[in-house]
Amino acid sequence: MGWITENRRPVADHLRLMLGRLDGMTEFTYSIWRGADPSSIVGFQKPLTDSFIQAAGSADQMTVGVRLPAPDGETHLYTVGRPEPADGTTLIPISQTRAVRVFSNEVFTADEAAVIFYTYYLTDAVAQPYVLRELDLSQELSEQR
Repeated sequence: MGWITENRRPVADHLRLMLGRLDGMTEFTYSIWRGADPSSIVGFQKPLTDSFIQAAGSADQMTVGVRLPAPDGETHLYTVGRPEPADGTTLIPISQTRAVRVFSNEVFTADEAAVIFYTYYLTDAVAQPYVLRELDLSQELSEQR
């Protein structure tokens, strides 16, 4: 359990460091979410049920997902992508036994994901020009072979 502060390093550098540790073999995911009181660890102890952002995969090939409130008042899970057209799909490992298939424009490096994470950290939103595609995990997940 930890939380982000600027006590050790700037937030942007910390996010890049943590995302860069994902290796797709033993370290698969990194998430951040807003707590009620960012200066207190108590504010960060509730589970990832509200708004959060998460990267999965490896430092050179990861997908970024975000759970945000939607107009219907519920939170929905989205994958983040570039606005360019996709030219195929990629299978990204999210655990030792599971993977998710995403479009080619939804695959990021740790450096690219760190920019998305930092904007989320500052604004609780995903910045333009990125686009969101709502996920249905029951259809997205597959067994890794």
